[in-house]
Amino acid sequence: MKACFEALGNQFVAIKEKDLYLPFLKLEKIGQQILFQKIIFFLNNGNLQIGRPYLKNIYILAEVIGHRKEKKLIVFKKKRRKGYKLKKGHRQKLTKIKIISIVKKRIHGT
Repeated sequence: MKACFEALGNQFVAIKEKDLYLPFLKLEKIGQQILFQKIIFFLNNGNLQIGRPYLKNIYILAEVIGHRKEKKLIVFKKKRRKGYKLKKGHRQKLTKIKIISIVKKRIHGT
């Protein structure tokens, strides 16, 4: 069972019981559960469903495991023969989540 979802302007592939790193979710606490509703596609036993733009009645339930910073990225600017140099570092904050389940709700009559 696999699904692709959209969160914070990015797309992620979710597989049950796997961990993912998302951009920092500042309102979420460790141990809190999150529900993602913008599902782009859902794959189950070779049966593929594609949303236009999103699928209805399929949700991803995840739990926040922790927060961390990514490896440092160095930004260096220089203008030759001008004596201008600028060196900065940046560490992106990330949130680690664990996919608990991919829930498919049934509609009456289907």
